[in-house]
Amino acid sequence: MRADIRQMSEPRHDREIAQHVGALRRALARYEAGAAGASLDEAFALAAGAVARIRGERAQEPPDVEEVQALFEELPDFELLVVLAVAQAAQSAARGGAEVWRAMALGGEPPRWSDVECARARLLVACACAPHDARGAAWLRPKLLGLAAERWASLIVEQLSAVDEQWWRRALSERYESVFTRCAPRTTWRTRGLAGLPASDERTRALLKTRLGRWLAEGGAPERLAGELEAALVQGRTPARMA
Repeated sequence: MRADIRQMSEPRHDREIAQHVGALRRALARYEAGAAGASLDEAFALAAGAVARIRGERAQEPPDVEEVQALFEELPDFELLVVLAVAQAAQSAARGGAEVWRAMALGGEPPRWSDVECARARLLVACACAPHDARGAAWLRPKLLGLAAERWASLIVEQLSAVDEQWWRRALSERYESVFTRCAPRTTWRTRGLAGLPASDERTRALLKTRLGRWLAEGGAPERLAGELEAALVQGRTPARMA
C-alpha cells in the first residue's frame, strides 16, 4: 500500500503539493500560536488538497488504516493537523461530558475519551480529508459525537440505578406525574416510585442505554433529556405486545 501511494506521484518534487504543504504549515503555525481568527478549518482544506494530490486516482475513495499511516509518513504536517484536531475534539468532548454530568447531577468524575476512542478519532479526522471534497466537518462532527456515546450512556444508567425519587422528579420536571402514573411499579398495597426501575427492570435499563446513547450522539441537548427519559420509561413499562 505505501509503495502504491508513492507511485501515484512524486510529492517531494511536486510543486503543487509543496505549495499546499507550505500553506498548511503556515496555517498550523498560526493556530498553534493562537493567532486571532486562526482555526483548523483552513488547515483541513489545505490538507485535503495535498492528500488528494498524493492519492491520485484514489482521491475519491475512503482510505484504510494502512494508507492513513502511509500518508502520515509522507506528510508529517498532515499528521500534526490530525493530532491538533483530535486534541481539540477531546477537549470539547470533555467539556460536553462535564456539562452532562452537571446537568444530570451525577456523581464522580465526568467521563473523557478513552485511549481507544482517541485512536479512533485520529482515523476519523484523517478520513475527513478524504475522499476529497466529499467529507469534512459536516461528516466528521456526528462521527466524533458518537465515539463514546454508548459507553457514556452505560455509565449514566449505572448511576440511575442508585438515584432517589427526587432525582427523577427534578429530571422529568412537569412530566413527572404523568410518567409516575403510567410507569411506577405497583403492588397490592402501594405504588412504588421510579427510582428502582433501572436496577430492577432489564428492559427499561436497556432502553435507557439506547435512548441516552442516541441523545449523546446527537449532541446531548439538555432540553431533550426529559423527553428521552420519559420515552425510555414508557416504552420499557409498556407490554411488548403493545409497544
